[in-house]
Amino acid sequence: MLAALIGSAIWPGRPVVGASWSLHEGQDLVGRVLWHRVSEADTLVAIARRYGVGYDEIVRANPMLDIWLPEAQRDLQLPLQFVLPSGPRQGLVLNLAEMRLYHYPGEAPNKVYSYPVGIGREGWQTPVTTTRIVSKVSDPNWYPPQSIREEALAAGISLPDVIPAGPENPLGSHALRLGLSGYLLHGTNRPAGVGMRVSHGCIRLYPEDIVALFAQVEVGTKLRIVDEPFKLGWLNDQLYLEVHPAAYASGEQGEPVVPAALGRLLTEIYETQDLQLNSAAVQAALDEASGVPVKIGRRLVRQP
Repeated sequence: MLAALIGSAIWPGRPVVGASWSLHEGQDLVGRVLWHRVSEADTLVAIARRYGVGYDEIVRANPMLDIWLPEAQRDLQLPLQFVLPSGPRQGLVLNLAEMRLYHYPGEAPNKVYSYPVGIGREGWQTPVTTTRIVSKVSDPNWYPPQSIREEALAAGISLPDVIPAGPENPLGSHALRLGLSGYLLHGTNRPAGVGMRVSHGCIRLYPEDIVALFAQVEVGTKLRIVDEPFKLGWLNDQLYLEVHPAAYASGEQGEPVVPAALGRLLTEIYETQDLQLNSAAVQAALDEASGVPVKIGRRLVRQP
């Protein structure tokens, strides 16, 4: 579907709702990188929403373009290729580092959906944990907790006890309550914040994406939240590496943090398979941390 929409001149004026792919045995890589020709009216924020990409994703993939005034007639990279997170492919998996949610529907085990999300900012971190959806709410009211009301009051803003459903409600049109007290998957009335660390810990989706996800999931669906700054995955006999800054880096904000586990995983692959590794490609992926999968090696055919 997306390939038919590339080019601002033929854009139909509505956002793409998430993305989905069929999976085959041994496949860890989905989607593909696409391109968009920038028009004079474009901003990176608007383009990101059109194609179902988060703010940080599109900025990291296009570091030379101005966010609000990208040069017209330039080709902008759409990072719509992903290595799937490690671990079980069941229910919902949120990778904080890439600020992206994956949904593996139980009724279609060979399919995956994916949505960009906004997560908690520094001091209000979205936790690494495992939980479940405990209820689904259409047109939710928002009851600001005392901690948020106090923070707002310190900034000179007095929040009411309840903000009813509607355009002023920061929860958007739908919410999925989690077994983790105080945390939700929800829409937003500020879609520009999707793909950023801006919330008080909750997980924000584009307005059109929360509607789609709300219809897909049931109460009881498991949510696994991980923080994987790097992901390794296979497509056929090609090995790919995808690198992001850690969700909450301990050093300089946005600095890539890649654990020594990467070296250990590559060593494990060497020990079990004939791998031809491109060390320069590995280093480039680590240096750039663009979030775009990079081919770093290939599996050699074993001789009988």
